[in-house]
Amino acid sequence: MGSPRRTCVGCRRTTEASALVRVVRGEGGSIIVGPSSSGRGAWLCAGSSACLDLAQRHDAFSRAFRTRVSPEAAAALRDEMTGKR
Repeated sequence: MGSPRRTCVGCRRTTEASALVRVVRGEGGSIIVGPSSSGRGAWLCAGSSACLDLAQRHDAFSRAFRTRVSPEAAAALRDEMTGKR
């Protein structure tokens, strides 16, 4: 049996979980990057700003987390994933 496969919420490509980054909606509406964080999660292609752009443009985080995601939380996620803090 192979490794688990997940779908990127940005590009909708299905691939091995090891090639993706898991993001979770944290307390207070923040978005946390981390494989072991508990909570409702979504997956993005690792290192792909294009997938992050697509996910934001298509409101994929709100659908995946089943709640509204603020623009500030999405911007904080972008900063965290691109290394800007």
